[in-house]
Amino acid sequence: MKPIVVVPFASEIHGKEYYANVLEVFRKHLSRYGIEFHSEIVVSAEAAEKLGSRYQGFIPIALVLTGGTSNLIYRFVSTGSIDKVFILAHTEHNSLASAVSARSKIERDGYSAGLYWCEEYYSIDCENVVDKLMAVARAVAFIDGSKVAVVADREKGDVEDAFESRFNATVDIVSTSRIASMMDSAPRERVEAVAREIESKIEFEASKEALEKVSRLYIALESLAKENKYDVVTIDCFPFILKYGVTPCIPLSLLNSKGITAVCEADLTAVFGMLLARGLTGRSGWIGNVVSFKSRSAMLAHCTIALDLVSGKPRAIQHFESGAPYAITASVENAVATIVSVDRDFTIAIADRGRIVKSGLLTYSTCRTQIMLEFDFPVEHIPRYAPSNHHIMMFGDFVDEIREVAYMFNMDAATYRELVGW
Repeated sequence: MKPIVVVPFASEIHGKEYYANVLEVFRKHLSRYGIEFHSEIVVSAEAAEKLGSRYQGFIPIALVLTGGTSNLIYRFVSTGSIDKVFILAHTEHNSLASAVSARSKIERDGYSAGLYWCEEYYSIDCENVVDKLMAVARAVAFIDGSKVAVVADREKGDVEDAFESRFNATVDIVSTSRIASMMDSAPRERVEAVAREIESKIEFEASKEALEKVSRLYIALESLAKENKYDVVTIDCFPFILKYGVTPCIPLSLLNSKGITAVCEADLTAVFGMLLARGLTGRSGWIGNVVSFKSRSAMLAHCTIALDLVSGKPRAIQHFESGAPYAITASVENAVATIVSVDRDFTIAIADRGRIVKSGLLTYSTCRTQIMLEFDFPVEHIPRYAPSNHHIMMFGDFVDEIREVAYMFNMDAATYRELVGW
């Protein structure tokens, strides 16, 4: 995750006492997030240009304390070649006017600028604006410049190239033989400790005979992520299952619950969605295959789910397609949720909100964790518009925030209700 920094800008013509007081109010709003605050208010072009170079590699929030600052913000961004910046303003002392001018100048040069403003900067409503800004900024910080390990026995392809290009990311292919070697070399004491942890968190309705191998896979993937500073690990599941006789379902579930984004099926579209979910919600996302769409109900299903999303104790059973150990089946809370899917060129994100009405092992004819959602519009035509099979589900209504993240990456965004003409 890229670091986020707040850089305050002001014009001395508005009086230091005024803008220093405004800064302290915004500092209280933003300090809840524990992000870095630049220690001085930028009032000169020279200081702005110097900081632009200093904060390359950051996601900056330009805090517009007063008017007369658009050129300072522009110089900060252009000198540092900062391709993504957030601008936070308010409606007094021409702050918003300067923010709009700065946004226009920045975007004319091809950079992305997300603009947010408060009607009354000292109000509770302003805290809500800051909350939304920070959710979007965190999601952008998770995705931009991310480093992804794809465990697969193949070369890098067009989707990996598109992911790298769109998100300034790095994608490395890691062979399954390397993971197998790491599994074999895992210390016995560590393997036993992980097995005990898994048993304490998951109820087994299948034989525990494969638990040691599953524990070794978890250790290998965790070590791969931590030792190489990968933000995401994803694995080509089905070839791995056929070759080694166990699924990655439990290791991916446990990794996600510990804050290491772990993704099924070497799917980079799902990687984007899972990073998006973690940034927006602070929790894991859930990957779902599309199963059925009827009237206003949709069912998604997958054979794993992060442990930080489940209600009650999940169960380990046989994997759906292969019968191999293990799949996870679990229920989740009935709540508002957002689903999102992106295309394989990362040019469009389509999202919508619904409500979870049922979950768990609802049928044996599909993957083992199933979630039924109800929407307030007909959903039968979603399969005709879905950019990918995998949809990432996250708890809460984040449709607007997904639009804004897409904007920052020069992606189009839409909702399913718009596409079906509702």
